[in-house]
Amino acid sequence: MVSIGNSVRHHAILRPDAVALVEGDRHVTYAMLDQLVSGCALRLMSDGVRAGDRVAIVLPNSVEWVIAYQGALRAGAVPVPLNPLLADAEINAILRDSEPVAVISCDRGSRADQNPACGLIYDIAGAGKPLVSTTAGAVDCPPCRPDDTAVILYSSGSTGLPKGVELTHYNLFWNAQAFALDLLRLTPEDRGYGVLPLSHVFGHTCLHTAFLLVGASISLSARFDPEETLRAIDRDRVTVFMGVPTMYWMLAKAPLPDGLDLSCWRGCVSGGQALPEEVHARFEERFSVPISEGYGMTEASPSICGARLFGAKRKSGSSGQPYWGVRLRIVDEHFCDLPPGQKGEILVSSPGLAKGYFRRPDLTDAAFRDGWLHTGDIGIIDEDGFLFVVDRKKEMIISGGYNVYPREIEELAHRMAGVLEVAAIGEPHEKLGERIVAYVVAEAGMQVNPETMIAEWTANLARYKVPREVRIIDSLPRNATGKVDRMRLRAMNSEY
Repeated sequence: MVSIGNSVRHHAILRPDAVALVEGDRHVTYAMLDQLVSGCALRLMSDGVRAGDRVAIVLPNSVEWVIAYQGALRAGAVPVPLNPLLADAEINAILRDSEPVAVISCDRGSRADQNPACGLIYDIAGAGKPLVSTTAGAVDCPPCRPDDTAVILYSSGSTGLPKGVELTHYNLFWNAQAFALDLLRLTPEDRGYGVLPLSHVFGHTCLHTAFLLVGASISLSARFDPEETLRAIDRDRVTVFMGVPTMYWMLAKAPLPDGLDLSCWRGCVSGGQALPEEVHARFEERFSVPISEGYGMTEASPSICGARLFGAKRKSGSSGQPYWGVRLRIVDEHFCDLPPGQKGEILVSSPGLAKGYFRRPDLTDAAFRDGWLHTGDIGIIDEDGFLFVVDRKKEMIISGGYNVYPREIEELAHRMAGVLEVAAIGEPHEKLGERIVAYVVAEAGMQVNPETMIAEWTANLARYKVPREVRIIDSLPRNATGKVDRMRLRAMNSEY
């Protein structure tokens, strides 16, 4: 089997003048990208990088990120992409764990200083060893087996220290083709907007890998700004946008720049965490562009379920139905299967399941058992096979002996006037075990009354689900992938 890195070379031969990447005024064709990737591979190999070696990439979304990643693949190495928004201590912890032979960054030195295995440090800014040979000839990806590790992606660490997830060439190929063809029906004429971090599995596989697999193009951006995103969709003729729920909420409320032409925009995908139904409805009403809410995780490379956009049934609040080859189970605490409509832990069997966690056989054995990934998520499957994700098992609040799922509280809050964002957590309580506290961010220029919110929850939820306190804050803490960081929220309790 050929490497997943063969996509660029394949389309450079078939459609050399087709645009692969757009970054501002830069337009890079598949032929140009192929030459740059070959140059990167030659440089890495000439400096001693060998097949199977790990190469860390600490770069924002950019043309250079794609060159570095694809160049590492073409050299036979294993890319380890890291989000540059991580703190130095977080970066260095991952470098010590993954032990790359090289680091490609735009911040020379400091992020690799604590890792003695990093003998090669390449600085995109030009202060270090040049990354790309300017006299490169064509280089093909070395042959590989389907179960060879293609990439190591580190989980966000929202429930603990990040773990390196080993995804194979087959994992990525299966996931990319399922996402591109089954969900989005991509063609070479499509263009995706790349604001999701390419170091995170959503942006890495569903955008970067899937779009290059079919020969489509990607418009790259290093940061999300709602008005600039809308201008870019117009300017670059973007057809597909992918984002996390906060991005859709901001787009639904952002001022519309004058003279926009969004006629090419045909679909969106939401992932990372649950999309509130109110946000979903407001966005589609404003732009008349459908959002597919999906369910996935790094350990599944990531796609598990997706709400098909074209000619297929959708259900409000659902993550859709499984992709081809995916099987789901809903089990109780004894791992016995539950019937449709009952709530339990989601177990997954899929061609996208990872090899496991890098150098952590203990964690691998605990998560991957008898061919099933134990997700730690709570969900329901209805009689039509649609999955409804209730919440993270580890985010469940146990108050007064009752199980409370934050999503139910947060969904209702999103329908209240003036609420921009909300996150409910449990804080230790002597009598209840945990008392529910809601952190709320108000819309710009609006005020939120905690007593009014509690009254609304009381009228619509069981008493044990109602937050005991509402705390108004300026913004919710987030990790580097954009998810709400509930660990930091819990740490904030001491300030109140």
